[in-house]
Amino acid sequence: MFIDTHSHINMISTEKDIPVENIIDELKQNDVDTVVDICGSEEDFIFHKSVGKLFSDNKIDFYASAGIHPHEADRYVDTDISWIKNISKEIFAVGEIGLDFFYDFSSVKNQEIMLRTMVEQSIELNLPLLIHGRCGEEQILKTLEDYNLKNGRVLFHCYTGPLDIAERILANHWLISFSGILTFKKSEDVRKILMMTPRDQIFFETDSPFLAPVPFRGSVNTPAKVRFVYEYAANLLDIDVNILAEQVRKNFINFFNLNND
Repeated sequence: MFIDTHSHINMISTEKDIPVENIIDELKQNDVDTVVDICGSEEDFIFHKSVGKLFSDNKIDFYASAGIHPHEADRYVDTDISWIKNISKEIFAVGEIGLDFFYDFSSVKNQEIMLRTMVEQSIELNLPLLIHGRCGEEQILKTLEDYNLKNGRVLFHCYTGPLDIAERILANHWLISFSGILTFKKSEDVRKILMMTPRDQIFFETDSPFLAPVPFRGSVNTPAKVRFVYEYAANLLDIDVNILAEQVRKNFINFFNLNND
């Protein structure tokens, strides 16, 4: 029923010490049947492959995306990242990629170089983009528009940026994904953005192990907790959660071009 469009399974398991079997059990208990695993390194993808059968044996669709996070731009800008192209038949998106000027983990210059490299990779591979933006959303938009990606398959994950930038994202027919931040007390601006977003441009996610929704805030997040984001959003939008989940599944199939799967 529910889809988590953004999680970091290797991080949850190896850094937060939560066994994959426990992640899967919780998914089944909360009716989450689809998970997107964000692979920011070749090691993440190797881990993704190693646990894939556990998910499929439990009838959970388990997809991978791969890309270089802006925090890692300094580390990877001068290195060989051909591993992404090499696994292109086994991933269904490029990301998460983008710009993050809130932190200074990588220089602005290298972040911008890596963003363009990743955008060009997605165009070459004909794969959608999963965007991370924090205090850099306007520059990301300009970059995407430089590549004439209006009407392209672009998803801004865990969006917390300005309202006017959200309006431009939606006007370009791109999508916005909402995380557990939606449930936080001080996230009124994020709730306003959800309210104005057409339902065929909406996704939900956990960004686990980060950003656990209320009532789990402060604990390690897991993909199953996306259910609580859906339920909160459904209440806010005054819509039955089953109808909302059905709409998001349609969005998911269309955005990731899964009609023939």
